[in-house]
Parts: sequence; C-alpha cells; structure tokens
Amino acid sequence: MDYKRGAQYILTGLIVFLSLLLVCILIRPVGLVVNSGVSYYGNHPETWVLYTLAFLINSSLLWRASQVIGDKNKIDKYIKIALKAVAILMIGILLTPYNAFNMTSLNLVHRTIGTTLFSIQMIMIIAIAVSVYRDWFNILLLITATLSGYAAIIYLLQPTGYMIEAQIIFQISIWLSFVRYLKHTDIQLSKKLHKQYKAIARV
Repeated sequence: MDYKRGAQYILTGLIVFLSLLLVCILIRPVGLVVNSGVSYYGNHPETWVLYTLAFLINSSLLWRASQVIGDKNKIDKYIKIALKAVAILMIGILLTPYNAFNMTSLNLVHRTIGTTLFSIQMIMIIAIAVSVYRDWFNILLLITATLSGYAAIIYLLQPTGYMIEAQIIFQISIWLSFVRYLKHTDIQLSKKLHKQYKAIARV
C-alpha cells in the first residue's frame, strides 16, 4: 500500500489531462465560448488525438492509483472503488463523443455517463472534506466543487455559457482534495510507524 504514490498518480493524471486540454484550447480557442464543455474537443480532427490521449492517460493513472493505495481507513475502500469507477466512466465519455453526427441517443448516453461521473466525484469530496480530513482548504475545495458543478449543470441546460471553464474548475477541486487526503494519510501513517519503532527500540 502506498498512499503517497497514489497521490502522485492522481496529480500526474490531472496535470497531463489539463496540459493536453490546454493545447486543444490553443488549437481551437472557440471551445471556450461554444458552451459544449471539454467534449467539444473530441469532435474535431485537429484536437481528437490530444483529447483521446488526455482521457486515456488520466484514466490509466487513476486506475493505477486505485491499485496502490491502502485501506487503513474505512473510506479508503470507497476511494479505491470510486477511482476505478471514474477511470471506466472516462473511457465511456471518450467513446460517446457529444454531438457526434447529431445522434440524440449517443448524446443521452454521454450525458448519463458524465452525470454519473460527476456524482461519484461529488460524493467522495463531501466524504473527504466533512468526515475524514476536515480542514479549511478542503472545505474551500468542496465549496468550489459545489459551485462549479452547479454552474456546469446550469450551462448544460442553456444554449450559451461557460461549461468548459466550470468543468475544469470542478475537476481541479475534486482531484486536489483526493491528493491532499492521500498525502495526509501517508504522513499520519509515517508518524504512527515512527512512534511504534521508537517504542520497540526502547524495549
């Protein structure tokens, strides 16, 4: 079990995802104002490869993180399940590009997968910020995730807006909370092991 390495996988996945998305935005900056969210970049040949890599790499790193973190705390088993679920759902989003060929049924599947993914992430950040690692910064991340998630839903129901910006802020808030919790747990376990070692050494 390695909480620190799990946190590194998640953080690396986030950085890679955002970096590739930034390149997509530089190629087609209109994606910032068309209110189609991140999935906008999965519908254009010049950004499709970068968009695909962003999802595949992030998904694989989340899956890897779920395999290396421990289960010392009760919530850890749920975090492991959530990471695997999100990794799978990201592939689902990738395979159901929004507005592709204007297929209503495909768009509905895409929205359902996206809503499920967001819901899982929201449940987990609430559990982390309220139950297991309650500090001012995690509470701030929870508030930010709530507001940006709500904004993304509102923009989803409107023809204009800033859905991609709301989605990006939401994802950053979610994954920073995960990373902080895993690093915090790693530090606490290290302190506990150090105390046990000192106690044994005195015997």
